[in-house]
Amino acid sequence: MLKKDFNFVGLRNYKNIFSNPKFFQYAKNTLIWTVASVIGQLALGLGVALIINNKYAGTGLRSFLLIPYVVPAVVIALVTKWITNGDYGIISCGLQTAGLLQHCQSPLAVPGSSMAILVIVNIWRSFPFPMLIYWATLKGINKEMYEAASVDGANAVQSFFRITVPHLKDTTIVLVVLRIVWTATYFDLPWLITGGGPAGTTTHLPIMIYQASFGTFQTGLASSISVVLGFCLFIFIVFYVRKSLSDEG
Repeated sequence: MLKKDFNFVGLRNYKNIFSNPKFFQYAKNTLIWTVASVIGQLALGLGVALIINNKYAGTGLRSFLLIPYVVPAVVIALVTKWITNGDYGIISCGLQTAGLLQHCQSPLAVPGSSMAILVIVNIWRSFPFPMLIYWATLKGINKEMYEAASVDGANAVQSFFRITVPHLKDTTIVLVVLRIVWTATYFDLPWLITGGGPAGTTTHLPIMIYQASFGTFQTGLASSISVVLGFCLFIFIVFYVRKSLSDEG
């Protein structure tokens, strides 16, 4: 990085990426992390939005639900590592007592559960954003439509799928695009909680980019991985939006 001369390497960085088996493993981790997190965020956000849209929901409850979104990622990571510590963490001790973990073992050290914990923590931290967007959309639905449906004999479930869901479609399209971009490129929590371990099972492409750029100072390789990730996101978003709009038409 301190050299004054630079050599153009053409497509060599891209060749190195696709010849590296770890890239495909990390790409798979990125897909699992993104899809599971986005589905969980939107599902939980919508469920909570339906609850706080009730006229009996108080302002205190709504304010309390925003706490995860304003807590710094460093604090969330420290608390997560504390409650999953193999020696004294409340979650680890509970799982050890139930026989699901070995003595003094942390779930963050188990390949199968480490990604699950990351996804759960990310869902908890990020659901307030979809919640607010869904709540704003729900507030804009004409209440007379529900009253008319009730007069026609529709129950709550039928009203939800025939009135609420169609009004939430455009909002959901926007949320899916935003949350996929933000989640697929999100670096803080996975790095702070697991550092990509154990054995790379929670390493996704943003961590791979960080390790290439700041770990081994291969900035060209890191830039190439970023381009590949950005291109994949672009293709998926274009396909998703066009498919959603065509279904609507």
